[in-house]
Amino acid sequence: MIGKIIMEQMDHLFFSAIITTAFDIFLIIYAFTLPLYPGVWRKKVNKKYNNDTATGIVIIFTTLLCCILWVIYFYFKLFQL
Repeated sequence: MIGKIIMEQMDHLFFSAIITTAFDIFLIIYAFTLPLYPGVWRKKVNKKYNNDTATGIVIIFTTLLCCILWVIYFYFKLFQL
């Protein structure tokens, strides 16, 4: 019974790690494509929302969360806790 509950929680943790990784990859691809947008549009958006800085900060924290989720998942998976 307890083993089944732990396996369900591990499945949820695994799913969360995969979703976070997919979102992180999307953000990194978005950041690499920012220079491809027209300069006028980028200046207008950066003036109002500071898009480049916000994108960088979100990438940093999303990557941090992603790494923490994978470390926790593999810690429990390797040591069978």
